Amino acid sequence: MPNAFRIIKKSTAPKLSPTATGALTYHVASDAPDATPQSTYLRITANSAGGFFSNEWICLDDILNAITANDSDTTFKAIIFKHLYKSKGANNHGFLAAALRAEKILLPVDKKVMSHTLGDTEPFLKAMQKLIKDKIDLEDDVAAEEAIKEAKRTEMINKMKKAHKANSKK
Repeated sequence: MPNAFRIIKKSTAPKLSPTATGALTYHVASDAPDATPQSTYLRITANSAGGFFSNEWICLDDILNAITANDSDTTFKAIIFKHLYKSKGANNHGFLAAALRAEKILLPVDKKVMSHTLGDTEPFLKAMQKLIKDKIDLEDDVAAEEAIKEAKRTEMINKMKKAHKANSKK
């Protein structure tokens, strides 16, 4: 969704599994241009250890609704977020939980590394509101990378067409 979101924060989070290596990079965005966000979104943008993930934007309201719909007043696992993704990768929901933990939206459960409880979302929302009010608007790394890939694709196609034309004339 080009220009649909204003990125207001970029950060990193450790992975949740004690055996996992590397860190995850995530973005937080708003879909409102002014100081009154309609909705807040999160997405994973990088995995320093490699491995697949989706960089789909996930709405915080949908995340909170998934927790509520699961009757998760106590503890829950990240699998409850799986349905939020169109891409059905195995890492998506766990990586999202790692970002949510980094923001204190989710809290760890003692002696249950992969279980969570819902934290207080108010401090997070207030901090994001301040970033919006301060007119923070960060570069979209994902869109920039896609533009570079598209330019390379176009260049390669043009070279192939040119080579094909040269070969056809022989």
